[in-house]
Amino acid sequence: MKICSSCHQKKAFDFYHKDKNTNSGYSTYCKSCKKEKDKIRQKTRVSNKDVWRKKFPERKNAHAKVFRALMSGKLIKQPCLMCGESAEAHHPDYSRPLDVVWLCQTHHKQVHLLLE
Repeated sequence: MKICSSCHQKKAFDFYHKDKNTNSGYSTYCKSCKKEKDKIRQKTRVSNKDVWRKKFPERKNAHAKVFRALMSGKLIKQPCLMCGESAEAHHPDYSRPLDVVWLCQTHHKQVHLLLE
């Protein structure tokens, strides 16, 4: 038997998902609470994306154009300009969507922190 961290009910281990990262080997939330938490998290994630898309339509469009250009072969993914690792597209100017600098995730975050 195990007590759920959310509903605080004592339930048999069958009511929990297995989780090798915990001491007991089972999730801290029962299956029904976990399902409810996942629904809430998904709604929040979707709404955050929608807010971002409405707030920054030029960025959304630039990202979409880069994706389409990569898929069509018009744009070729390059390694990071700084370290040579696998990279993602950075837009110095969103009004020129295909004019990108290729940076790994670490360097991309650093550039955005410097620009803030």
